[in-house]
Amino acid sequence: MERMKVYLAAASFFAAIFFAALAVLLPPIGEIDPSVNVFIAQLLLFAATMLGVDLYVEKIKMLKK
Repeated sequence: MERMKVYLAAASFFAAIFFAALAVLLPPIGEIDPSVNVFIAQLLLFAATMLGVDLYVEKIKMLKK
């Protein structure tokens, strides 16, 4: 379970970087506003952060045992 959280956090982080780069580098092509891409990137970064904090707390709890 811990390994899956690490992979999910890494995937969320890299997906956020990808969406942020798309929002900054590409001109608007369709109906999706660049602010939507930035918002998605922020949500993915938040998810990666929360998973990282959860893993850190679990590791601290295991060290205290």
